[in-house]
Formats: sequence, C-alpha cells, structure tokens
Amino acid sequence: MSIYMLSYNKRVANIANRIDKRIKMREETKILEGKKLRRDIVILLISLTLAILNVVPLFPSTFLEEGEKLFLENKPRESAPLLEAALNEDPTNERIYLYLGIVYDQLGELDKSIKIMRRGLNVATTIKDILYFNIGNNLFTKGDYALAEDMYSEAIKINKEIPEAYLNRANSRLKQNKYREAVADYTLYLRLKPDTEQRTEIEKLISILNNLIIAEEKKKAEELAKQKALMNDVLNSLKNASEDTKNLSAGSEKIQKEYEDVDIQD
Repeated sequence: MSIYMLSYNKRVANIANRIDKRIKMREETKILEGKKLRRDIVILLISLTLAILNVVPLFPSTFLEEGEKLFLENKPRESAPLLEAALNEDPTNERIYLYLGIVYDQLGELDKSIKIMRRGLNVATTIKDILYFNIGNNLFTKGDYALAEDMYSEAIKINKEIPEAYLNRANSRLKQNKYREAVADYTLYLRLKPDTEQRTEIEKLISILNNLIIAEEKKKAEELAKQKALMNDVLNSLKNASEDTKNLSAGSEKIQKEYEDVDIQD
C-alpha cells in the first residue's frame, strides 16, 4: 500500500473517531437533559404540594418581576401592561405607581402619567416626595408652571434635601417672572449640590436675574416718581380750582348785595 493511501486511511480514521466522539457527546447530553427534565418535574411537584398546603405561593409576583425587569431595561412599551397587571394584583405597592408614571412619561402620555402618580400619593409612605417631584416635571413639560411649582414645593416639604426639586422649582418660578424666588431656589440648589456641572451657568443666571431685579426696582422707582409728580400736578390744579371757587363766591356776594340795593330803591 502506498504512503498516500496510508495517510488517507489515517485521515478517514481520525474523522471517524471525531464522529464517534460527537455521537457519544450527544448521547451524554440527552442523558443530562433527561436528568434535568426529571429534576424540573420533581421541583414542580414539590412546588404544587407546597402551594396546596399554603406554605408558599405557586406563582410569585411574576407580573411585577417581569415588568420591573423590562422597566430597568428601558423597555417602557413592553413593561406597561405587565406593571398594570401587577398594580391590579397589589394596588398598595407604591413602587408600581412610580414605575408606571415614568413609563407613561417615556411614552409621551403625560396626562396618564400624572393621573397614575396622583393615585400613588394616596398609598405612598416612603416615596411621596419622589411622586410629587415627578408630577411636577410632567406639569412643567405641559407648560403648567404654577402647578408645577406647587408640586415641587410639596416635595420639598416632605424632603428638604432634594437638590433637583429646588432647581426645577427655580425654573418654574423663572417662567412666571418670579425673579427673587427663582434666585433664592437657585442659591439653595448650589448650596445642596456645590459640585454640580451646571454651577457656572447657574451662577451666571443668578447674576443676570439680580441685575433684572435692580433694573425692575429702578424702573418702579422712576415710575413711582413719575406718578407722584402727576399726583402733585393734580393736587395743584385742585388748589387753584378752590381759589377760583372762593373768588366766585366773593363776587356772588357783591352781586347779591347790588341786587338787594336795587330792590330797596324800588
């Protein structure tokens, strides 16, 4: 037999050995899968038994777990129905109201977001400040700055250490031309969060607002002086008119006297 044929036969044998190994591996895998399947069946039977005995629930909050998982994966559309189902199961869970509020916000359904978080305020015990804060954010986005300001104020009443609540309330006050109040909130925000990346911009804004306040006060002072001058002019006119009235009265007396004299002559 030639060397070439020996080499060829050797390669065929190697291939055959590989095939045999793969077949054996597949058979072993099937055995393992069979064992795993039997183990899963045993676990299921144990779970059923415990559920019947009321030792553990058969199906724990899968809606909440799956909805929360999708929420954390930033999949709002997929998580929404699961979180709604979870809320129906447990309407006292404050976290679900917050999750759903954020989810509907992400989906652009601001009214629905506000509504669900307002419902959450009725049951919340530990995250009420966060619910108020997020409601405020949605109202600000809708352009309802006065109500947004109120919501941020409610959040601050509960927790005075939320820097972002002061920042957002300052922004809502600025939109309403409440410059003094806005400056106060921006200042508090910088005090609570001195290392903020927006510090330089906020300090510039505070400076601009202070200048506006001074200009507004100066304008008011000028307007006040103008109004006082007009008032003095009116008062002077009234004084002159009173003098005219006095003169007219004196003249009237003279006319009356002359009239009486005429009567006497008659």
